[in-house]
Amino acid sequence: MRTPRILVVVLFILVLSAAGCSAPQSTASEARGETSTPAALATDTQAPSPSATLEPTPTATLEPSPTATQTIRQLEIEEWNVYPYANLADPQNTDTRVEILVRNPNDFPVRVNLDEVELKLLNAAGEIVYTNPNPTFYIWEGSWIMGEETAAITACLCFETDGVAKQEWESLELVAPLEAAPGIAYTTDVNVTVGQVFSLEKAHLGGDQLGAEIKLVNTSGQALKSFEVRVIARDANGKYVGVAFYGSFVDSDSSGNNVKIEPGASGGGILVSMIDYVDGPLDYEVTAIGILAQ
Repeated sequence: MRTPRILVVVLFILVLSAAGCSAPQSTASEARGETSTPAALATDTQAPSPSATLEPTPTATLEPSPTATQTIRQLEIEEWNVYPYANLADPQNTDTRVEILVRNPNDFPVRVNLDEVELKLLNAAGEIVYTNPNPTFYIWEGSWIMGEETAAITACLCFETDGVAKQEWESLELVAPLEAAPGIAYTTDVNVTVGQVFSLEKAHLGGDQLGAEIKLVNTSGQALKSFEVRVIARDANGKYVGVAFYGSFVDSDSSGNNVKIEPGASGGGILVSMIDYVDGPLDYEVTAIGILAQ
């Protein structure tokens, strides 16, 4: 039986500040089949200083859907790399993971039908030697991709745990049915800052993982439902490594009901890095959007 990859995205604290905002609660996005786990931030820990900032870009809201005569083009694989699983309970297990960047070639947002996704491994003759029907997509709200945007996917190449004879392979094929996603109200007018990556253990926050502070500001002039953040990593040679941080930030009142993030309001928290399978310094590419309140 396949041992699923467990990615833990922990949002330690969410603080939103603006006139009229009430005491917030924190949440983190749930990747398909994975659950975010909230925890408390130690009050005596000083937040790391910012090291990377994404400046706000023009607002994009309610993008049009394609016309009836347009064809929806399928996602294109731009880049992929394979890594061993870290800290395996069975050192004899040779299962690996593949980290993939894909691009939406359409100039409008699309939703992915995650129930019909398959990632296929092909040999030199073009024959399918392995199929993973459960890759994890790191896309906005877990379901959609902006027009002409790059998104991320991770998948287990679990020959051994699936009881399949390991075979040589050379290329990937992604089956990901799409549909146009008209009417999505979002904005890229979000200022996001990622602090220095630090050891949670040394910061007395528990665990032996790495974390970073994420800070966001609503610069759109419109009320938001949530902030959405994705941070991908590359090594010193520019090789794509994977998604380091991924999360959704909301504000809520004392009753636990979500409330609007007003223009000028800021929020953030500490996210745990999902990359524990490479050593050495990494460069981070930050993307953030705001989902407009309806």
